[in-house]
Amino acid sequence: MPTRTTAIARLLWVLSIACRASAAFAMGVQESKTPLARSADGATLYEVRGQGPEGGGSLAYRLQGPAPGRSADFVVSSDLSPGDGSRPQSVSADVCRQRLAALAVELAKRKIVGVTLHPEECRTNRRVGLVVVANPGAAPND
Repeated sequence: MPTRTTAIARLLWVLSIACRASAAFAMGVQESKTPLARSADGATLYEVRGQGPEGGGSLAYRLQGPAPGRSADFVVSSDLSPGDGSRPQSVSADVCRQRLAALAVELAKRKIVGVTLHPEECRTNRRVGLVVVANPGAAPND
């Protein structure tokens, strides 16, 4: 039978593991997801932004089908730090344009309307204005 001291030592050991795990989780990329547009059957286009613990971020567009687990991500920008303080853009302008073209095909296939893509904005590192929604203040596909 464990003594009280042994039980306390085990509890402290478990708590130290839990603290390290939560610290590691906090060090991960934090993600936010904003719905932009929706098709009549419930497929949704989301803007997904990631924020790295050491600087930089990522921008992707996610098409989520009406059924759970059916999604496709189109990463158009990522300047997450590799840990040395730098923030290199890891998605080239050509790859950004290719992913926007693939997104356009999927938007048409899923009949999501009111979305305009601007592949010319891939030439900048900030990648602002790549996807523009017709009524940004309205609920998706209103």
